[in-house]
This record gives sequence, structure tokens and C-alpha cells, in this order.
Amino acid sequence: MSNQVVRNLRSVNMNLLPVLGELLRCPNVSHAANRLHLTQSTVSGSLKQLRLLFEDDLLVQRGREMVLTEKAKELRPAVERLLEQASRLFCAETFDPATAANCFRIATADYVSALVTSRLGPVLQANAPGVSITLTPTPGTTAKDLRLGVVDLIICPNRRENWEACGIAAHDPEFCHEVFIRDRLVAIQSANRSLAERPLALADYLARPHAMYCRTDGQPTIEQETLAQMGLVQRIQFLVPYFTLLPQLVVDSHLVALIPLSLANHYARLFPLDVFEPPVPFPSLDLVMIGACHRADRADLYWLRKIVRDSASSFLDIGNEGGCLETASACAPTDVDVTTAGTPLLPPRALARPGHGENRYRVSEESVSPSSSALISFPQ
Repeated sequence: MSNQVVRNLRSVNMNLLPVLGELLRCPNVSHAANRLHLTQSTVSGSLKQLRLLFEDDLLVQRGREMVLTEKAKELRPAVERLLEQASRLFCAETFDPATAANCFRIATADYVSALVTSRLGPVLQANAPGVSITLTPTPGTTAKDLRLGVVDLIICPNRRENWEACGIAAHDPEFCHEVFIRDRLVAIQSANRSLAERPLALADYLARPHAMYCRTDGQPTIEQETLAQMGLVQRIQFLVPYFTLLPQLVVDSHLVALIPLSLANHYARLFPLDVFEPPVPFPSLDLVMIGACHRADRADLYWLRKIVRDSASSFLDIGNEGGCLETASACAPTDVDVTTAGTPLLPPRALARPGHGENRYRVSEESVSPSSSALISFPQ
């Protein structure tokens, strides 16, 4: 480090750094004061010094709230990294699951909760009895929640629309990510009906009554978006906000539904379901973990990501009998240009449930493979 750098650092009040970090996370002086256990006047005085230091207002009034200036937005990732590095330097962090009492919060979809987190119960009981996990729905979760630590992880489909629904741009340097499950959509119908004995042409598929998953925030799903892009209209009899309701609606009915392959494999062991390739080419449905980069190196969050990843692998090892599912390494949203490489965990095979007749449809042997991009991946 040069003498000039040292002199420059000595001229700066380093006590301003935590205040700057809080104001950039939440542009509200009173809230920042509460979180820092300082008086509001102290934080206001620090903000005045920061404005002089950076020759920028940093926070400006817009309506009834304060918002960050463009300069402040540019500073935020670097300040977060600097605070995290300082924290690691002066506060060596350890995490012992056996004695920890953390309460982690994960925002995710219902079917992810049903499949992946179902494997977490035994893990917590055996290795982390004092740890608890709270699951919240993805709609309504924001980038601010991740930034402030209100939510530790978001698990959602790796699509630009899902990222942006949480207020996260596809290449936002503030957030790390990891695609950990390769999934896709398949069709299901009752295996008890004679209609399951013959292939469905596109016209017949669209004419059949459908039960369809819909998002609670009004944004289009992969199914709705793909059908609209292709100019196709199907007969919809049920719209439901949960994937996990669809298999139960289909059983012993005339309905057809589209669900993730992982969910189809799971429910085909419980109900007489005929699982088949839909006559419409739908995009892959990969699942991604998203977290704040400035918190990514924390020992407890590293452990959380590991048990989620391991639980996904455990589920796929047990439940992948019906087709091509795979765990995956970090990659970009599926509509971002990427390069691909990788192999599936298990070879695909017919999706017929034993004892319910031959399934005439087979899952395609083509799989989506791990890929890389400029997006920031979680530290491994």
C-alpha cells in the first residue's frame, strides 16, 4: 500500500462507513439510526459529511420517501463488499449447526417447499436441532428483503420474469445465484380413464379441459406465456395458485394439467397418474437460489445453501425414476445467452406408474445442461 493511499485513508472518517452501508441498504435516516443503535441526529450529521465527501446528495426526497441517487446506487455494491470484508477481517465467524439457534427464511414456491424442503426435516433433527426454517411465498418478496437480511434465500424458476418480479435485474452485481435443479414441465392425466390409453394430438390436447397453475401476482406463467407466443388457446376449467393441487384435481377426472417433472414423479407414486410429453414445446423450468452477495460468505448461509443443495440431490436420487432431472451448477436465467456442458444424473425412462398400464409417452432424452455466464455465483 503506497504512502499516498495511507494518507488518503487517514483523511477519511472510517466511522462513516457503517452509516453509509445502512443508508444505501435502506434510504431512511430514522430506520438506519435504529439499526445502528445511534441517534437520528448522529446519522443525519454523518449523512451531511458523506455528501461532502462524495460530492453528491446520495439520498434525495421523492414524494414522501427518500430514494438513492444514481451515484449512491453505483456505490452500493462496492460498499457492501467492503463492509463484508471488514467483518470477516475483524470478526472471524464460525457456525456450529449442532448448537446454533438460527431461524432462516426462504422465499419459494409451493412445489419447491413440498419437494426439496421435505428432505430438510431429518437433516435438522439429526444435525441442527435448534435451527428453524420459515418458508414464505415468492410473490411479494423483494430485492430489499434480501439486502436487509429479512429473507436469506429466494428459490424460484430461473427466468428473467421471476427475477424481475422480485426486483432483481438479471445482471445485478449485488446478488449471487446458483441453479441447483434442472426441471421441466410435463403433462398429467388420470391413468384410470380410457383417454390415457391413446396419444394426444395437439388439437385433442387443446380441446381437453385443463387445470392450470396461475401466479398470484398476475404475471404470466411459462405455460401461459408459451401458449400466447404460439397463438394457441386451450380450454381452461380450473385456475389454481398451487402446483401441488393439480395432481389431485386430475385424478379420476377428465382434466389435463401441466406440472414440473419432479412433482409428477413424486405424485405418480401416490396417485394413478399418466405422465406424458405435452404436444407443445415448453421451455425448461430450472430452479435457482438467489442471495445477497454481501452476505454470501457468512458461514451460516453457506451451510443453509449446502443443505438445500444436498436435499435436492437426495430427492432426485430417490424420485428421478421417471425422467431426466439433474442438479446443476451456477448459470444465468434461461433466456440469457450462455454456453452449455454437463450430463444428467440418471438416464430418462418411461413415466408409467407400475401397475397402471403402459405409458405410451416417454420423456425426451434431451436434457438442459449446466451453463456459465457473467452473473455472480455463490462462493463454493
